[in-house]
Amino acid sequence: MVVSKTIFGEIDSEPVYLYKITNKNQTSISVISYAATWQNFEVVEDGQKHSLIEHFDELEDYVNTPYQVGKTIGRVAGRIKDANFKIHDVDYQMEQNEGENFLHGGSHGLQYQNFDSRIISDKGVLFSHTVHGEDGFPGTLKVNVVYTLNDDDEVSIVYGARTDENTLFNPTCHVYFDVGDENIRQQKLQINSKDFLDVDDGKVPTGELLATEGPYDFKKPKKIGDGLDQLELLNKFEYDDTFVVKRKAATIQSDKRAVDLYTDRNGLVIFTANPQDAQKQDKHDYSSLAMEMQTLPDAINHNGFGNTILGKNRKVVYTNHYKYRKLD
Repeated sequence: MVVSKTIFGEIDSEPVYLYKITNKNQTSISVISYAATWQNFEVVEDGQKHSLIEHFDELEDYVNTPYQVGKTIGRVAGRIKDANFKIHDVDYQMEQNEGENFLHGGSHGLQYQNFDSRIISDKGVLFSHTVHGEDGFPGTLKVNVVYTLNDDDEVSIVYGARTDENTLFNPTCHVYFDVGDENIRQQKLQINSKDFLDVDDGKVPTGELLATEGPYDFKKPKKIGDGLDQLELLNKFEYDDTFVVKRKAATIQSDKRAVDLYTDRNGLVIFTANPQDAQKQDKHDYSSLAMEMQTLPDAINHNGFGNTILGKNRKVVYTNHYKYRKLD
């Protein structure tokens, strides 16, 4: 295993570092300190390199993209209805940064921060950042994000946090997968889920669960394009949906390779997009599929959605796991 460190750019007069971890198979991941971003996931097959995720080669693109490509999202990923929640009968009002709601940790969320960073082993990199009640959250929160790659072509992202006040913590990696040489519509998706979340017009969960039927049925591998075609019959043109999952959440695959996704939480958000080309995005010509593993969004406002409360002087650790497989 080898870990290298280079300068990727500069933001607010601070260097942004890129770390590349390479294993014995020449599989590699690249991560940058800005937003603790997963910048690339590259494999070598028959002497040819293949990138498995959407990525940019310039820091400016990561700063400017509205799609949060590869970034660590938090404190809380997803939407909070009316930007309001209670912890132990104490009411908190957040900024309303998407209509009347609160999205992805706010305008000072983790996705806009340049993390401290260091190599911690021959297969791992640690990013750390402290937030101090930005956007209305209670408490000072110390966050660690650790990326590792092993010789079995498995990537782990471990999120750790500690707080001095009762607060919320539900981070994710906003990674977009494109695992094949063919168009994303031709790639297959399997989601181990019987239910997905009903949402209102603001894409905020209503609290109801819907059965994964029709375009939302990925219990067996199905081409993403076939699902999109089924959605069109409902006058819908994209996926932006949350599935209730268990340990092995999903698999995305092409004819030649696959990535299996595992999590210790209960939610998987999928989102079809084209972060590279706004005109194609407007035409619903998608290049990749975001797959964000997290506790179900707006859990603080719904019984049974999971616990995102991090108690005062408590620690929490979450792990998302990704395994590359070459298909015969």
